[in-house]
Amino acid sequence: MALSSVKRGQKVQIEVETGINKTVIECYIIEPESDRLTLSFPASKNEYAPYLSEGTEIKAFVYSFTGIMIFDSIVFDPPYNGEIVIEFSEHHQVIQRRKYLRMPFISDFFIIREDGNVKTATVDLSGGGVRFLCETPLVTDTVYKAQLRLESYLPMIKLEGTVLKKNFYRTNEYVMEFSKIEERDRDKIIQKCLKIERIQTSKFNS
Repeated sequence: MALSSVKRGQKVQIEVETGINKTVIECYIIEPESDRLTLSFPASKNEYAPYLSEGTEIKAFVYSFTGIMIFDSIVFDPPYNGEIVIEFSEHHQVIQRRKYLRMPFISDFFIIREDGNVKTATVDLSGGGVRFLCETPLVTDTVYKAQLRLESYLPMIKLEGTVLKKNFYRTNEYVMEFSKIEERDRDKIIQKCLKIERIQTSKFNS
C-alpha cells in the first residue's frame, strides 16, 4: 500500500516487546515501498535487535504532516548495519495530531545543500511546516536540512524536512514538511503563529 503522506525522512516509532515490557525505538524512513518501509535503526538500541527477528509482529507509528498512522507490522529484515525493514498491512489507523495554526509570515529560510546554501523567503508558517519561495529549483520529495529565522534577535532554528510541490502553477513555491525539529523550537513557532493571530484579530476588531 502506497500512502502519499509517507515520505523519506519522516519519523517512525516502533514498539518492541521485551518480555513483560515494551520499548519504543525512534527511527526514520530511508525508503518507502508499496508494502514495506526501510528504516534507520539507532546503534544505541542494538541491545533490542534480538527481539526484532524476521516475522516478529510489531506496531509502527508513522508521523506524517496529516496525522499519526498506526500500522500492524512485521519485521521483514532484522536490524543490520543501522537499518531495519518492516512490512505493514493494508489496514491502518490514523490519529489526527494537533492541528497546527498556519499564519502568514515572511522571513529568511535557508536550504542547506552540499553545493551551497540557498536563501529563500517564507510565505506562511505552522508548527508542522513552512511554505516558501525559492528561485533555485529544488528536488521535490527530498529531505533537506534548513534554518529558519524566527526573530532577528534569536538564533536560527535548525530543522530537517521533506520539500514538496503543492502548487504546480507557481514554479518557485515549495512546502517543507518538518520531519526533524526540536520540540522547544516547534513550540517557538507555534507561539509565533498564535502571536500573529492575536495581532490580526485585534486589528480586525479595532
